[in-house]
Amino acid sequence: MTGQGVPYQTRQVRFVDQLSLVAAQSAVRTSRHFLQFALAKWQATLIEDDVLLVASELVTNAITVTGVVAAKPTWGELERTDLVHVRLIGLPDSVVIEVWDVSDEPPRLQHVGDDAEGGRGLVLVQELAARWGSYRTTGGKAVWAQVAVRPPLPRRSPRGERLGGGAVAPPPGPDAAFLRRVRAGLDTAL
Repeated sequence: MTGQGVPYQTRQVRFVDQLSLVAAQSAVRTSRHFLQFALAKWQATLIEDDVLLVASELVTNAITVTGVVAAKPTWGELERTDLVHVRLIGLPDSVVIEVWDVSDEPPRLQHVGDDAEGGRGLVLVQELAARWGSYRTTGGKAVWAQVAVRPPLPRRSPRGERLGGGAVAPPPGPDAAFLRRVRAGLDTAL
């Protein structure tokens, strides 16, 4: 589901972390490290995989439309490069990833052929996010995606008794729906 405007109200915000980066390929990896740290700090690591994948796609798109796409940019290219801004907003039941860039071109969901080498990033975002969209900013746009937080399962003994201490059981095993989404994303990346 896409939408326009800011996907939250200020009174709902529990935490905010933000990072500005040069719009170069290294920003994708750096933003992932930043988000891993922020999610750990705010104890929201249950959704880390989805958040990192969504953020990687949004940052990659921002770099593609506004930055340097060369793997090893020259100093001259870097001097002319704009910034991308990554913000993580914690809400009571979800997190919002916002990526700002200087392009005023709205994001477009593309339907590409099986042999295309790219263009599937927003399809992956649409699969992983509860909702996503964009809004104009002064000097560009922000693209956002909201990822729902799944509550931890209560820990139980081998006989099914609930354990005390607020302990949380590890996930019961691979989430089949998540694995299908990852596989679909990998298939589209190849």
